[in-house]
Amino acid sequence: MTALDALNRAQFDVSDVVRRAQGDLIGAFGLDPSECPYRIIMSHSYWRLRDYGGEDQSPSLLIIAAPIKRPYIWDLTPSTSSIRFCLRQGLHVQLLEWVPASSDTANYGINEYVLAISEAVTTFAAIAKGAKPFMIGHSLGGTLAAIFGAFQPESIKGLVLLGAPLCFEPSKSQFRDALISLVPRKISENKEESVSRRPYFIGPAEDFRE
Repeated sequence: MTALDALNRAQFDVSDVVRRAQGDLIGAFGLDPSECPYRIIMSHSYWRLRDYGGEDQSPSLLIIAAPIKRPYIWDLTPSTSSIRFCLRQGLHVQLLEWVPASSDTANYGINEYVLAISEAVTTFAAIAKGAKPFMIGHSLGGTLAAIFGAFQPESIKGLVLLGAPLCFEPSKSQFRDALISLVPRKISENKEESVSRRPYFIGPAEDFRE
């Protein structure tokens, strides 16, 4: 790793520490998020499926949270809550939450994340007696939702993307360029093209199981 690579990484680390400190300060004044009740109906080492309730026969909405953001951004307070709004509209709401990476899951990639979405959709459909859910994703969660929707469009009723990056060509997305800046320069120069063209196998959930 070159000095420039180390500097780029240090900038991200420092900004993350600052954001966390700001969040702790806000929480110290009693302004932590106030999420509405939910139950965990399915989980894995790197994800959990939240169920916020609603009638089983109501239109279904599956929210795909962003792996790099806390899921409570969908449900900050009773008056600032996308989830509560959807519940008031009579939707049955579930949210796919990503658990912070551990040493065992740190190298998980697109296959594992899309598998999680596939299993969440299958679970949701079973609860709704076969009804297909609408899916909505924000940021990188929207990117993963779009990948899933491209390979299994028949399993969902509709797809909504909010601020989801879909083009990862150089200089087309600040998000993409920021991620690439974290990769050591030697790897980025030699492997970027081959990695971007690497094929992924994405199929029904049962196809992933050994």
